[in-house]
Amino acid sequence: MNQRRADSTVSMPRKAETTTRVLLLRHGAAEGSKEGFFYGSTDAPLLAEGEAQVREAAARVKGWLMESETALYASSLTRSVRTAEILSGAMGLGLKPVIVPDISELHLGDWEGETHASLSDKEPERLDEHYRNFVHSRPPGGGESVAELAARVLPAFREICAREKEKNVIVCAHAAVNRVILCDALAAPLESFFRLEQDFAALNVIDLHEGTPLVRAMNI
Repeated sequence: MNQRRADSTVSMPRKAETTTRVLLLRHGAAEGSKEGFFYGSTDAPLLAEGEAQVREAAARVKGWLMESETALYASSLTRSVRTAEILSGAMGLGLKPVIVPDISELHLGDWEGETHASLSDKEPERLDEHYRNFVHSRPPGGGESVAELAARVLPAFREICAREKEKNVIVCAHAAVNRVILCDALAAPLESFFRLEQDFAALNVIDLHEGTPLVRAMNI
């Protein structure tokens, strides 16, 4: 269990008696990650290294569980589903993940399968413009902007939390998905997106007090 005690003198005012604890996890390393491929909606499987990262993360997740029921969610992508399955087994939860397609990773359109280096060679001006305005810029070929991702992810995430009120809610998702959830929890603009690191199998902990988020940990 997490042994650190909160300091009541600096704690969030008017905490609710009951808490919904969100344990937001990024999937482990997946195929193409070592090569730096841009895989958003591409359904890449976990590497053996990624599976090991998830098993190692299970102890961290378990240490944050409240004495309450636990629910388990994943996106529809294989790397997310497999992360949830490995985590459930390693923690002895005996749960199958509930699949929520709307928490799947950012769709990168024609840039799926490219790398930063390959795009810098092929269309450097387009890539530079995209990063200058990444919140609203869409990758060519039907890709999503970060703002569109947030508009898709956040309602689905809130619905999950409302459905599983006062439980531990494990959500196995993706780097971009986690970032927009964390920006929202911190009341930070989406321009802060890239300031929030999300390593493979990173854990983030968010307590919801009557819907008001309290971020307890990030990228651990």
